[in-house]
Amino acid sequence: MNASTHHDSTGPRPAAVRVAELLKRIDAAADELHVDRTPAANELVTIGRPALPGLLNLMASSNEETRLHAQRAFEGILMVEMGFVPGRGFSTPDGEDRFRALWTGRGSYDWDADEDARERSLAAWRAWLDMDNRSASP
Repeated sequence: MNASTHHDSTGPRPAAVRVAELLKRIDAAADELHVDRTPAANELVTIGRPALPGLLNLMASSNEETRLHAQRAFEGILMVEMGFVPGRGFSTPDGEDRFRALWTGRGSYDWDADEDARERSLAAWRAWLDMDNRSASP
């Protein structure tokens, strides 16, 4: 195999591929002290916005653990976008208030709520994400 045909499987992969892998493992190896956290959920927070559509799909799961882990990752991404720094808190005085306003404005999704309440909130989040994606397009 020459250098021009060699593919380094350890090199960076497109975010969509990594997100898909992590979404499949979102429930694996939950932290014993923080069962709402998993390595995959934490990495999805690091990846950020590209993970949001897939997380919304998992937030509609019939599996409670999956919904919980997906919600925590979804929240984490939004919180980081609003200045949250893990281990330190929000870096701006209004960051938490902005996050809370966004969350409550979309129905305060709760992984443990009844299915109708979850679906209403997910519909609001999907609309928000669609609108956000349209405004980001050229």
